[in-house]
Order: sequence, then C-alpha cells, then structure tokens
Amino acid sequence: MDDIKLIAKKAKKGDDKAFAKLIDINKEKLYKIAYIYVKNEQDALDILSDTIYKAYLNLNKLKDPQFFNTWIVRILINTAANKAKSNKKIVYIDDYEQVKSEAIHNMSDLDFNIPKNIDLYNAIDKLDTKYKNVVILRYFQDMTISQIAKILNYPEGTVKSYLFRALKKLKIELKEECI
Repeated sequence: MDDIKLIAKKAKKGDDKAFAKLIDINKEKLYKIAYIYVKNEQDALDILSDTIYKAYLNLNKLKDPQFFNTWIVRILINTAANKAKSNKKIVYIDDYEQVKSEAIHNMSDLDFNIPKNIDLYNAIDKLDTKYKNVVILRYFQDMTISQIAKILNYPEGTVKSYLFRALKKLKIELKEECI
C-alpha cells in the first residue's frame, strides 16, 4: 500500500509514468466493475477509457494520494452508471436469440462465471443504483463496509442498511425466479 501511495504522489505531481503504473495496477479490477454494470465488453472498455481520461484530467483534484484507488473507483462507478442509463438498447424480437447467445459467449470469456449465475446478475441489475453499487463493491470486489463508505461517500451505517435491503430484495427476486 505504501508503494501505491508513493506512486500516486508522483502521479499527482505530474509524473505520467507513475500515473500509467497506477492504471496498470488497477485496470483489471476497474474493467470487471465496468463489465458488471454494462454486460458488454466494448462498453466496459469504453467506460474504462473514459474513467482513465477523467482521472488523468482531474488528478489535481485528488486530495490524498493514498486514496487513489478509492477515488478512481468512484469515477468509474459514476461513469458506468451514466453509460448504463444512456445505453438502454432496443433489441428487436428477431435479433433476441443472436444477442442473447453473443452475450453469453462474451461473458463466458471472463473469469467470474456469469453464465452460471445469470439469474443473480439479472436480479442485481433490477436493484436501484444505490443498492447495486454496494452489492458490487462488497461481493464482487471484496471491499469492506468502511472502504465502500469512503468510495460512495456514505456513512458506514447507510452502507450497511443498503446492503441489508439489497440482499433482502435479491432473496425475494431469486426466490420468485426459482419457482
């Protein structure tokens, strides 16, 4: 963690190589978060590149270099949420099977087994954004409640209640789909 803090300090002072190293360290994690939001490889890559661009332009706004990871994940979540809202794609009935098979094929290339858990991912997609963010960060990125609170700028109690409510909604949704 101290190495990241030192690299982030260098990056904040204008060292482009240090910024590139920080991105290289975080790119896989950031891509996975983006993919969970949009379920599309190209859109996830677009979100990742937009996030990197925004982070680079606003690096001077990073208050404390030790929180670089938290800061860039927050930028990514906001970018992904905006992309997901604007990307409500229309799929015609004739194209549905082709789109579905492409999506399953693309998801099977990833290492987090979406096809096996497609009902879970669909249920997560139905959650409100505030609940979805908490679930993704907690269970897909293994972040602690305090880390999530810092990223989303919520009190820890709010994160806990959102997580509780999200899990309750997921249980109801998944139970209905299993019947």
